[in-house]
Amino acid sequence: MDYEPWSSQLNMHFGYYRFWLNPFNRERMLDEMSYQVAKRLQLDSDASSSLIDLGCGVGASARYLCKCFPNVNILGATIVPWQIEQARQLTHQNEYENRISFELLDYRDLGIAENSVDGAYAMESSCYDHGKDKRQFLQESYRVLKPGARLCVADGFTKSRQHSRFFSYLYKKVCQGWVLEDFAGVDEFVAAMRDIGFEDIQVEDVSWRVALSVSFVPWVSFKYFFKTVLFGKGNKRTQLGHFIAPVFGLLMGLHRRQYGYHLISARKPRS
Repeated sequence: MDYEPWSSQLNMHFGYYRFWLNPFNRERMLDEMSYQVAKRLQLDSDASSSLIDLGCGVGASARYLCKCFPNVNILGATIVPWQIEQARQLTHQNEYENRISFELLDYRDLGIAENSVDGAYAMESSCYDHGKDKRQFLQESYRVLKPGARLCVADGFTKSRQHSRFFSYLYKKVCQGWVLEDFAGVDEFVAAMRDIGFEDIQVEDVSWRVALSVSFVPWVSFKYFFKTVLFGKGNKRTQLGHFIAPVFGLLMGLHRRQYGYHLISARKPRS
């Protein structure tokens, strides 16, 4: 629930700005990120499609995509039991429960059939896999995709292994706050994609598209600090991490040569 100050729908990611969107409407930009990710899956709008949300949180993106794409069915995978409980309640309220299911699944070993989904996506969740290349995540995504189906990842990526001392300090604090081992590196991630067998790999640095939603971080974070960290209930260490990570992440994102927010998509070969 620490994400509620950020998003009334409990979106757990940054937003995407395109022309003609209201730059002051953060929730609309969060939904737009979900839509932009889905666009890169290149779904057939006339056919029924099964998608998997790899690290679904409480299902905000899945619910929005069901609203936008009436022929889509989505499986949400998460390793957090509480998220499944909340996701099911929220989905029931929105009347999408016949098209969305949530299961306790690890995206590194999903336990579902090979070649079984028409698209897969991960929004700020692939970073929780091990290593700079997130190979286990990519291998399992490849396995469950049908031939010709696409994967799309929206996340922060490092661009270089040469980091300034200040960037390294920020990076360490952000990883600690969000309990990350490491962010993926763009080069390592793409190299792993090629090695596994993905083709038509598209790499887009959308940092400037994300910047408007990031600009809300100071206000939301300090409001959260005074309301929740200082005077609210809960685990103070965890809450402090949830405060530090986005604030330091804002500063980290200013190091454009070393870090950026990317949309990376690729296709499993048709044969």
